[in-house]
Amino acid sequence: MKIKQVNRYTCDFCGKKGYSKGHMRKHELHCTKNPDRECRVCKMVEGEQKPLAVLLGLLPTPIEVEDEYGFRQFDAGTTESVNEALKGLRDACDSCPACIMAALRQKGIPVPMATDFNFSAEMKSLWADINDAKLQSGDYY
Repeated sequence: MKIKQVNRYTCDFCGKKGYSKGHMRKHELHCTKNPDRECRVCKMVEGEQKPLAVLLGLLPTPIEVEDEYGFRQFDAGTTESVNEALKGLRDACDSCPACIMAALRQKGIPVPMATDFNFSAEMKSLWADINDAKLQSGDYY
């Protein structure tokens, strides 16, 4: 029988676990729950990353209520107020999907509650725009 001890590393911000110290260090730097995160999407499109405190200030504070069974859930009007604030948030962060995701997560708003935001679709559109620009300029290799 062989016994092997390994180190497991945990992100201080979101709790993600991994077995590579270097990978987890890189994850923590860009983690959407890290208040001092470095946005890879802003860097990739050569945009300016806005301070997270400014983005958080644009979002409403989620209101939790208790239903008749004692379960805690968000107030019914929270989704509408989040979707309304999302317009200003997009303008403030130049529509960066990663910055929007980080602001929602750090404000304590579940991402599905922002029904006008789809991270996967917005990243797919961003990549399509980047690839089209590279194709047009001939700089795709």
